[in-house]
Amino acid sequence: MNSEYQSVIRANQELHTVLAGSYDANEPHFRAENIAHVEGRLQALFSATSAKRMLDLGCGTGFLINIAKKYVAEIDGVDVTEAMISRVDRSGDCKIRLHLADTGSVALEPGSFDVATAYSFLHHLYDIGPTFRTAARALRPGGKFYADLEPNYYFWEAVKALPPAGSYDPILLREIHSVTEKDEEIEQRFHVSKQVFNSAEYNKNITGGFREETLKEALLAAGFRSVEIFYYWYLGQASVINDAALSPELRGSTARLFASTLEKGLPLTRTLFKYVGFVATR
Repeated sequence: MNSEYQSVIRANQELHTVLAGSYDANEPHFRAENIAHVEGRLQALFSATSAKRMLDLGCGTGFLINIAKKYVAEIDGVDVTEAMISRVDRSGDCKIRLHLADTGSVALEPGSFDVATAYSFLHHLYDIGPTFRTAARALRPGGKFYADLEPNYYFWEAVKALPPAGSYDPILLREIHSVTEKDEEIEQRFHVSKQVFNSAEYNKNITGGFREETLKEALLAAGFRSVEIFYYWYLGQASVINDAALSPELRGSTARLFASTLEKGLPLTRTLFKYVGFVATR
């Protein structure tokens, strides 16, 4: 591995050692509506593969493990930051093994997993190729690799292209802030330098996120035979989900209606979705 690859690993270890204690409380993907979304996707994958074993790459504090352990018999989690992986809840009947290792070079039994996952993790890598090859080697033929909540290049580029002096709705102002000022917020709140934060989110803050074409090309090159790309969380979806003027049921149904309508407009509407994900078949 080259020096920049290793530098990004060290930046992630530094950043996430500091964030580990508050990670579950601060990250938006731990909200109930997102957990329900992810659980639905995992249930579909487990059903399609009759899954017994899952591999979670970049497992962090165990977001996916906590959801998946109700459905599979064994899970292996891999992460480079000890402070994060030490917080994984291993209770319950599922056999959980944890590997403190780089996902691009970890040694795993080939062809032994039914499902592999990488949730909100790939943008922390300098090079996604080695991790994709790890997933491909670890999965049996017909196994599925699921990744989600990765920064959508087309959305972030559109936000960055907006004139900075424009008059914008607060919904859009929040997104502009997350692109242009997030590193300063992290530096002030957690005393982690902007350089470390940006390096730790290399495939968001340095490269600008993921293009679906790049993801497909890298996955096919790693040994997957088919790739399904999807987009998630449109601009303003949080405002719909949290609209106090609507009942909880109506919030959810309205958000889903808007999402399905925008999905029908793909690829024209892809700039309106914050995140991109995929399911790749081995």
